[in-house]
Amino acid sequence: MEQSGNRTEELATDVLSALTKSPEAGELVLGGYFALRRYVDYRTTHDLHAWWRTGRTEPTMTSVRRAMREAAERHGLELSERSWGETVSLELVEEGRKIFSFQIAVRSVELEPAAESPWPPLLVESLADTVGSKMNALVQRGAPRDFLDIHEVVVRGVASVQQCWDWWSTKNPHIAVDLARAQGLRHIEGIEARRPLESIESGEEREAARRAREWLRGTLLGVAPADPAAE
Repeated sequence: MEQSGNRTEELATDVLSALTKSPEAGELVLGGYFALRRYVDYRTTHDLHAWWRTGRTEPTMTSVRRAMREAAERHGLELSERSWGETVSLELVEEGRKIFSFQIAVRSVELEPAAESPWPPLLVESLADTVGSKMNALVQRGAPRDFLDIHEVVVRGVASVQQCWDWWSTKNPHIAVDLARAQGLRHIEGIEARRPLESIESGEEREAARRAREWLRGTLLGVAPADPAAE
């Protein structure tokens, strides 16, 4: 796992370093976990996520494709591209398996101005936008890493639970928070069904999962803990 993390870290660095040579890259705002790790750095990621600063431009896409193609050639990987909706994903593939991707999407709501990144002219989104987007992912997708990221944000004192929901609400002004909490709970229940506590062999890992799930239910989502008999 560490070797995979090191490899994807190298790929990300190669791509970002290449983009520093392209003025057109100033149209990109880095987001996702790569932005969040400025505040919470506890896991690896296989992806770069970015937003269009003002809107998609072909000169910028050309620069991204060139940077990804150079990284693919350097590391002996294949480059593929796919899109859905307003999102485009350029992916580095090895033997049919995605190793690394760079996803670029259109942002619907920006809470605060983006800041300078360590790879100018690329920008990086604010903490409010990063956490607000992660909360969107938690509510809509509900992957384990979404819940873990928000858990780490709060327990490390980067932001409060109230701030997390306030930033989500600002991005989703027409959706009631109670509905979002209910959707989050359904995702948690799905995770618990797919991986019951008794299926976790390591006692230390099992206890950490139990505490995290209780925190997510009680503190983040504001619901009663699950019935232990159902675990």
